[in-house]
Amino acid sequence: MYGIIAALVAIGVAIAAVSSSVDDDAALSPVLNEPPTDVSGDATSPVDVDSDVMMVEVGVLLPVTGDLASYGVDTKYGLEMALEHFNAYLDENGADWRMSLTIEDTQTDPIIALEKTQSLDGKGIKYILGPSSSSEIRNIMAYVNSNNMLLISPSSTSPKLAIPDDNIFRFVPDDRNQGGVIAALLADRGINSVVIIYRGDIWGDGLAETTQVAFEASGGHVDELIRYSPEVTVFSAEALALSKSIDSMLERYDMSEVGVIVMSFDEASHLFNSATDYDNLSTIPWIGTEGVTGSHTITGDERASEFAEATGLMALQFSTSDNQQFVDVRAEYEERAGSPPNNNYVYASYDSLWALGLALDEVGLDVDDLKEQFPKTVDAYTGTLGDTKLNDAGDLAITDYEFLTVANSEWVPAARYDASSGTIIDY
Repeated sequence: MYGIIAALVAIGVAIAAVSSSVDDDAALSPVLNEPPTDVSGDATSPVDVDSDVMMVEVGVLLPVTGDLASYGVDTKYGLEMALEHFNAYLDENGADWRMSLTIEDTQTDPIIALEKTQSLDGKGIKYILGPSSSSEIRNIMAYVNSNNMLLISPSSTSPKLAIPDDNIFRFVPDDRNQGGVIAALLADRGINSVVIIYRGDIWGDGLAETTQVAFEASGGHVDELIRYSPEVTVFSAEALALSKSIDSMLERYDMSEVGVIVMSFDEASHLFNSATDYDNLSTIPWIGTEGVTGSHTITGDERASEFAEATGLMALQFSTSDNQQFVDVRAEYEERAGSPPNNNYVYASYDSLWALGLALDEVGLDVDDLKEQFPKTVDAYTGTLGDTKLNDAGDLAITDYEFLTVANSEWVPAARYDASSGTIIDY
């Protein structure tokens, strides 16, 4: 596997040359022979190195707890595996440095994300993988840009954060793509009117807007938009509002022509539990967006899982590749974790670490040089996501998507969206 990637980027920068090419203020302070630590203080993926090998620390902001915890745990597995693979690659190529990860739990909280970012910066750590949510990035982006840090998110998709020439890259496509894919699925399924229930933050606001625009441009009708606070844990009021909206639509449309689009994180399981109290919500199709796809809180909750199956929930995410590297990483992940990952953010995280590492090895530790190099490295890189390329805003430009559904309390592939033809293809 490493040979495939080795062919992509020539490793020609020894760490001594790297150190001499950067200003003292810009360089990271090396940490020698100290394994990285996770949020509990235990060693994470320790690397055996000689005393003359520099350890370059990279910060990781993950939702180990909070509304995206089920994704954070998966991503942590993927990053630890990527770290081992990348450091083995450096060793095989005779590099005089290794990467280490300092993992911090943001609890999916924008305020905590800023505190952790400031703490990492205070330790001299200028490169960050994460955080997961767009709300967190919005809260830390000014600090990242003004303090000459570099951030690579494997899962933030809000189009409101698609900003050219900032210090933030995203290894996922933004939601202008996702809104169009949802509209294509609705048209393919003959659904003409929907109600959208969405999380009231920068991610949900942006995705609801792009989805409504795309669906109405294709001739569909959004009957109602129901916005809820991210702090909500009991959805009785929202479920009642949904039921009333569906009753209203059924006066004008056949049951097969109406549906619900849910834009949530792990709290979707609570919404599904409340929705089971209404027969009309259990007999129409539901469409889930990326924050729903692969959620352990849905499949791990009997009522929520049964509701997802009864409604034929179709939840989407961006597609991965089917190349050998993807196959190898998926197989190793399953061996380590006991099951394959439910979401593709794991692979975006894996590729993010590799791309960052390769760019560091190419140009050194200076953030300005790294910012200029990173898109070039990504453009030449082939990983678990396949051929990668960033757009002008620094976001991944891939546009293929796949849909998963719940069967027997497990997430299973159901269909895919082919961007080249603009069609939905059922498995």
